[in-house]
Amino acid sequence: MTSKIELINRLQSLENKNVLKAVEELRACGMLGDGSLRGVALCQAVLQNAALKNADLCYTDFHQAILDDADLSSAKLQAAKLNRASLRGVNLEGTDLTNADMYKVNLRGALNLTEEQLSKLNELFGSIMPDGSVYDGRFNLFGDLERARWAKVKIDDPKSMAEFYGVTLSEYMDGQKRAEKVQTKV
Repeated sequence: MTSKIELINRLQSLENKNVLKAVEELRACGMLGDGSLRGVALCQAVLQNAALKNADLCYTDFHQAILDDADLSSAKLQAAKLNRASLRGVNLEGTDLTNADMYKVNLRGALNLTEEQLSKLNELFGSIMPDGSVYDGRFNLFGDLERARWAKVKIDDPKSMAEFYGVTLSEYMDGQKRAEKVQTKV
């Protein structure tokens, strides 16, 4: 039987075929959902097309990982680090993204990602949204606002914030109005 450490190490393989096989072995052993992968460093891992449904990936570091077309439905990604990761076409139905960092993430074509999920993130600055647009700051996320403060941006000035997010003032203001509607629903 392959050990947990060996399977986790195989998730770092450059060969996607080997990674997918390791994911299936982790699932078969019950290690995808039991917390065995919590806090694991999977930086730059190639998890394209991985079946990670119901996986417990809280606190996992996916910095610059490729998760394109992966199934992360109903996965637990609380406080996960997804900075600069590629999540093109990923299925995020029912995924818990509370306090996850998504700095400069590519979400183009992501499926089943709701405004409510996005509003619970810690950070989304510089990310490409599912529709291909740049994130406009609409959720006033804690991590984004901290980054703005660090950069000495006047967070109470809409024009400064629009410049910070790299969007027009109109796009920023429209995003703020949409966020108010989401927050009143929650």
